[in-house]
Amino acid sequence: MRVDQALADAGFAIVHRFAVDAVVHEPGLERLASAPLGILIGNTRTLWPRFLERADTAIANPLDTYTEQTIDRLVPAGGRCYYSHRRYDGSFVPFQRLAVAAGLGALSPTQLVIHPTYGAWFALRAVVVCGGTPPETLPVERACRCDGSCQDALTRAITATGPDNWRAWLAVRDACTAGRDWRYDEDQIRYHYTKTF
Repeated sequence: MRVDQALADAGFAIVHRFAVDAVVHEPGLERLASAPLGILIGNTRTLWPRFLERADTAIANPLDTYTEQTIDRLVPAGGRCYYSHRRYDGSFVPFQRLAVAAGLGALSPTQLVIHPTYGAWFALRAVVVCGGTPPETLPVERACRCDGSCQDALTRAITATGPDNWRAWLAVRDACTAGRDWRYDEDQIRYHYTKTF
């Protein structure tokens, strides 16, 4: 599909279609009920080089700006887009709940959504609701079989303090064995956790 390729070329490799009816029963997702087809858009590590090539990294929140500029021009006519970094009527769209209900991934004991291929190494950026025929939405089986190390890492992260406490939260993601080959590089990790280059 042309839109999928344009998104992938811009670094948004996750384009997951789902039936809106399958998710609107979840708290916070009622607002999506304006159209039958949902398209969940996200990225893997492949976003980083494309983002650095094309975005103005000197502005505030350059990744959010790049995301909106890229996706806004690809939203189908009559579609509505919600971004994971924006509040709507005072609250964020619960993207983790959406990803699980839409069949993109399964929730881990640490509340990370685990994708069958990418594990914990992906980010959810937007959801578009629009006209079209949705596919059948099926749940994803749990993608990881934890040995408990992720829960131990979560316990440590909850109590971590100091300027580098983000590293404790990174350890939660690193503890998941699923999708390790898709781990972000260090510059991308630092940006996602600290918003600095």
